[in-house]
Amino acid sequence: MKIGTYYYPEQWPRSQWERDFDNMAAMGLKIVHMGEFAWFSMEPAEGDIRLDWLGECVEMAASRQLDVILCTPTAAPPVWLVQKHPQILIVDRHGGCQRFGGRRHYSPTSPDMHEATKRIVTALAERFAGHRSVIGWQIDNEYGGAFDQNDHAHAAFRQWLQDRHGTLDELNRAWGCQFWNTYYTDFNQILLPVDRDPRYANPHQHLDASRFWSNAYARFNKLQADILKAHLKPLPDGRLPFVTTNFMPFHPDCNPADMAEDLSLMSWDSYPVGIFADKLADETFRIGNPAQIGLMHDVMNSHHNRWALMEIQPGQVNWAEAPVLLYPGSVRLWLWTALAHGAEFVTTYRYRQPRFGIELFHHGLVGPDGTTPSPGGREFVQAIDEIKHLDLDLLNKAPSTCPVGGKVGFLFDFEQLWYFLTLPQAPKWNLVEFWQTWYAALMRLGLSVEVIHPGRPWPADLSLIVAPAIQMVDGDLITRLEQHVQRGGHLLLTCRSALMDRTGQLWEGPSGKPIVNLIGGAIEAYDALPRSVVGTVEMDGKKYPWDVWGDLLYADPDTKVLAKYADQFYAGAAAILQKSHGDSIVTYCGVHPNVDLAGALIEKLAGQMKIPVTPLPPRVQWLRRGDYNILLNYQDKPMDVPASKSARIIVGSRQIEPAGVAVWQE
Repeated sequence: MKIGTYYYPEQWPRSQWERDFDNMAAMGLKIVHMGEFAWFSMEPAEGDIRLDWLGECVEMAASRQLDVILCTPTAAPPVWLVQKHPQILIVDRHGGCQRFGGRRHYSPTSPDMHEATKRIVTALAERFAGHRSVIGWQIDNEYGGAFDQNDHAHAAFRQWLQDRHGTLDELNRAWGCQFWNTYYTDFNQILLPVDRDPRYANPHQHLDASRFWSNAYARFNKLQADILKAHLKPLPDGRLPFVTTNFMPFHPDCNPADMAEDLSLMSWDSYPVGIFADKLADETFRIGNPAQIGLMHDVMNSHHNRWALMEIQPGQVNWAEAPVLLYPGSVRLWLWTALAHGAEFVTTYRYRQPRFGIELFHHGLVGPDGTTPSPGGREFVQAIDEIKHLDLDLLNKAPSTCPVGGKVGFLFDFEQLWYFLTLPQAPKWNLVEFWQTWYAALMRLGLSVEVIHPGRPWPADLSLIVAPAIQMVDGDLITRLEQHVQRGGHLLLTCRSALMDRTGQLWEGPSGKPIVNLIGGAIEAYDALPRSVVGTVEMDGKKYPWDVWGDLLYADPDTKVLAKYADQFYAGAAAILQKSHGDSIVTYCGVHPNVDLAGALIEKLAGQMKIPVTPLPPRVQWLRRGDYNILLNYQDKPMDVPASKSARIIVGSRQIEPAGVAVWQE
């Protein structure tokens, strides 16, 4: 895994460039990432393309054996462009334009933005796509923005609706327009909603709006990807330079699957310390959530088995809820986590802490002077030196796995996120946290997790599929789940599963109609508790708290009840069911669990299914890359390494510190 950094030469005096490239090479960095946001420097006036300065920097990098990632600069359209074509700017719900002066102020549906983008991306591709040191391209930066209210956005939405639904009759049906009698008689009557909140209007329209907005960014991304790919030439190793964009984690504006076909490598930006829980019992908030990091790594890997971490937090940032000081070792821990999950490379935003701008409090690898390493920069150097002790042939001979447990599929369907944001129903429901709870439970048992998607092939060797909150389903997905069970596989479904079709409409029948035979029971009712109330559920003689969502279940005569509610007026009602289908077991967890209950349930199922597990402390991951065991300690306390006495410790020791790493061979 190569490690590199973002560099913005246009932000620093020309006289300092050589020194900065020398220092990057001296730190052991192998990649430099440039060009992001630099549209004005590349094209200060329409058609006046100036790329010689960037060419100088590419040659400076090449002469120091630094690989280069170049970026298209479209996240920051220049002032001359928005002055000439103000409809590029996003219009908000009140009719006001987003003003020039930052980034991501453009609408992805603007035809004028598309034309200007073609010109600058073509110029970059013609100049640099064949350079031996340019190993890849990043398109734009962290796609996302408010639903645009420009006429061109409404027109694009209408065209997308026609392509999706075909006729107005079908659209009116899919949107349930008979509810408020809000039938449409012409596509031109339809407007793109202002955001995902229906405000007591039509939730189905807002669901389609989320789908459309992701598609709009995907189309804009494809425009650029097609230009780049038309100019690519093989690198010295025979591979073509990659094409990617850097996603924000679980950001609703972009479903990575919508862009995957146009990208050869998936990448994302990780800032683990910035948003915090309401109650903090220890100092792990300074280290980050390993479930959030690990799940996103695995989601990125699930598309092409080729992914990278484009940005990783190097220290304190300017936008956090609180600019807390990172726990010592955290940056090093994150780098090793990326390697353990199979990242091709990691780069960080940014090399030098800026002297000016809104992010002047955003740390870099060095300070504003360009020479003084930050604490995060020193941890980068440490990790780079440690990775040198690994044999790359041994590291890459097998994919990343958990060495101590069986293989489990994690069914991930991004579309569910959109409808939960539009119709959460329960005030405490958070789908991303729900995903992370189940992922954390799996990792805590040392299980190897493979993220799978509806509509894409699934590995045949998955002993268990965990499908969290697949609320919207279609016949194809239900058939595939049934076939998995018929082949002898096991299945774990959760509350808020199969309640609706893909338009977001309930079934004409019992709750969860498509899965009632699978789960062997009925979803009779549900409960969601007020913010100040916590209920209790009991399994195997142990009680666990719950408060977000709980289905009240009735079991068929041959269905087991694994857990019951222990309080509220329905105490004794079933909360978790289990149904045998030949050699297969289907479990339905009707309660929104905390990680302890989720972990206890997974461990119970693993025992029934003969899936090997090794329970680990909370917030610890144990993965394997090739011949190497890698233990990642996200706790704020030390722990013993579960290596044999004969193991060879390569990194760390037999007891590792908080936010520590151990690497060994058995």
